[in-house]
Amino acid sequence: MHLGLLAAVTWGWSASQSTQRVYTPKFVEAKLVSLKTQAPKKAAPKKKPKKIDLAAKRKAEERRKKLAAKKRKAADMKKAAARKAADDKAKALALKKAQAKKAALELAKQQELEQARKDQELARQQLEDEFFTELDEEGEYLVEEENERLAQSYVSKISSRIEQNWNRPPSARKGMKTELLLALVPTGKVVNVSIVKSSGNSAFDRSAELAVQKAERFPELQGMDPVVFERYFRQLRLVFNPQDLRL
Repeated sequence: MHLGLLAAVTWGWSASQSTQRVYTPKFVEAKLVSLKTQAPKKAAPKKKPKKIDLAAKRKAEERRKKLAAKKRKAADMKKAAARKAADDKAKALALKKAQAKKAALELAKQQELEQARKDQELARQQLEDEFFTELDEEGEYLVEEENERLAQSYVSKISSRIEQNWNRPPSARKGMKTELLLALVPTGKVVNVSIVKSSGNSAFDRSAELAVQKAERFPELQGMDPVVFERYFRQLRLVFNPQDLRL
């Protein structure tokens, strides 16, 4: 640059000497320009290459693995707890059902045993009732038989008294018989006598009726058992037959 400037000045000086020219001066507007001194920009510091800490990386990886293993273990434990809770619930429900079934079976068995006991008791009671009924019936039969035998003996005595008081009418014939009804009181007194079934012969019927009225009272009946009297003698039916005077 300096060489160029020196050459130009020398050349310009030589030319001015050889040729004189008239120049019209020109006015040049000059401005003062202040130049600010700019500080040189600092170059960005070069990034240093990162150093890889393998030990730290291994530790971080180990921590990550441990954390992941811990999370998996917690999840497994949670699942295991949930399964255990579900199993426990299922077992408890199954146990409850089994207990309910056992209780139902025991109740049914108890009811069956109770029903069997009731049936046995009922059968025993029925047997006892039948036995005592038969015994009572047998006893009643024996009593009835004894009462009937006793009544027949009294009837025989009454018949003998009536027969003693009977006057045979002329029109009476063999085989004639009439049925009489005697109304008596416990003292043996005859309060009424009537003909229930006629023999077909009024004289024969009337003679039988008079024979009872003539007897008037049968003292044999006094002191008789009231049951026997009411059963056989309150209303006494007699078939009057001279050959066979009977009930």
